[in-house]
Amino acid sequence: MKQYLRYYFTNNLSEYIKLFVIFIIGIIISIIVINNSNNTEKKELKNFIDSKIEIIKTNEKNETNNTLKQSFKRNVKNFMIVVFLASTIIGIPFAYYLVGKKAFSIGYTISAIFATQSKKTAIIFISSAMIIQNIFYMISLFIVLVSGTNFIKAIIQKNKNNVKFEIFKYLIFIAIALVLLIVAVIFETYVSKKFLYIMKKYL
Repeated sequence: MKQYLRYYFTNNLSEYIKLFVIFIIGIIISIIVINNSNNTEKKELKNFIDSKIEIIKTNEKNETNNTLKQSFKRNVKNFMIVVFLASTIIGIPFAYYLVGKKAFSIGYTISAIFATQSKKTAIIFISSAMIIQNIFYMISLFIVLVSGTNFIKAIIQKNKNNVKFEIFKYLIFIAIALVLLIVAVIFETYVSKKFLYIMKKYL
């Protein structure tokens, strides 16, 4: 198993690096957008983020069931779109675009919080409500995209006798990525949310 994992990551390192670079570019673009926002836009962002923080401060209930359902529905929907796109030659560029878009969204949110809140509030809010689940989520997307790219290459290069095996292998990686996605959703619902409510008095 260790040898296979070493072989897998060695042969796919360049693909993961490519995805990581796209992710970083998305974050950099979002930071540039925030830094070039005018005072009116920053004021609107501050009011929006302040309202979200105020809801957390004043709400004593942690509605985990509703949060779990919404988070699972939202993330699984996006995940399945990427799975579909990654399994076709035409769809792969669009799947990469979605990764960049997600990176921009994460970077924009983090930059907006840092630009409109105190450092203490920003660090508490981001570290408790955003970091871990997004790491799991992005890793799941990376796995789907890399395995999808390998699947397309294998189908093009190999004979038809290997098609069933390649489909099976692709489905295995999708299953692994889906498990990571579920971990992200569970962490967001039962860990991040509760930790954020514990830390709300410091926001």
